[in-house]
Order: sequence, then structure tokens, then C-alpha cells
Amino acid sequence: MAEKQNPQIGYVVSLCGIMSGLALALMFILGMIPAFEYISPATAGVLIWIIRDRLGVKYGMTSYLTVGILCLLVTPNYEAAMMFLFLLGYYPIIREYLQKIRFIFLRGLTKLAIYAVAGVAAYALLINLFGMSELLDEANEFGKYGTLILFGMGAVAFGLYDRFLGLYKPVYEKIIKPKINKRMGNLR
Repeated sequence: MAEKQNPQIGYVVSLCGIMSGLALALMFILGMIPAFEYISPATAGVLIWIIRDRLGVKYGMTSYLTVGILCLLVTPNYEAAMMFLFLLGYYPIIREYLQKIRFIFLRGLTKLAIYAVAGVAAYALLINLFGMSELLDEANEFGKYGTLILFGMGAVAFGLYDRFLGLYKPVYEKIIKPKINKRMGNLR
């Protein structure tokens, strides 16, 4: 006689599958539109954060890695996939830990360092491994300091993303999470 499966595993598999699938679909569809090149990985990162909130860091990081690897394999935009894999996919997961740093200046400096290391690593890999040297040509359109200008603009965008995550969490806690709990409560 077959044993009954734990209903918890069904909830875990369905939540991870739905959120990861939606994140991958966003990366695939929106990654083809140039204006959404950075919005799609940021949105996908928020979906992965929901997994982390509902199930824990282990499931969040596993889903992040799975979506990141699949993005590299199936999405047409390597730049968006690398931004998800190197920064925007895991950042919402680790942001909660970074928020525990008491000194605001040190917290901001740590976040900026994460952005800098991840951004430089992602673009170094894109240029050297994937042969996307046209990224350097695009940066040079801004002049002699084009790379630094784009890096600074990216830092501002990353700061706005961090601020959005800070504003999103209370909305999620008060509005979205109770609705999820109400609908999914009997599955847990």
C-alpha cells in the first residue's frame, strides 16, 4: 500500500515551481525588449524572494540558482541573465541580512561593494567569456569616461532597487501575504 505523502512537500514544490517558472518566463519574454533588460531580472529576483520568505533561505537560494542557470541556457539576452545571476537574483534574499548592519554608512557601503563586485564580474565575464565586446563600444558612446558614467548610473539604479525592496516588503506583509495565506492556508 502506498504511503501518503507529506502535504508540505506538495506546497513546497508548487510554490517553487510556480514562482521559478514565472521568473524564468519573465526573463525570457521581457529580456527580448531592450527597455526591460534590467527590469526583468529585478522582477524575477522579487519572485525568488517570495520563495525565500515563504519557505526559507535554502529554498530561495536553490530556486535562484536554478532560475539563473536556466536563464543562461534558454533566454536570448545574456546580459539580463548575468545581471540576474550575479546580482539581482540573490540580492533580495541577502538584503534582510544586510539590513541588520547597524551603521547606515557601513550598510550602504556594503551594498555598494556588493553591486561593484557583482557588476564588474558580470560584465568581465560577458566581455571576455561570451565575447560581447560591443558592450565596451556602447560605453564609449558616452565619451572618455563612458564606462564610469554607466557604472555610476547602474549604482543609482541599484540604489533605487534597494529602496523599492524596502518599500515592497511592508506592502507584501500587509496586503499580499495575507491573501496568499488565506488561499494556501489549507495546503501548509
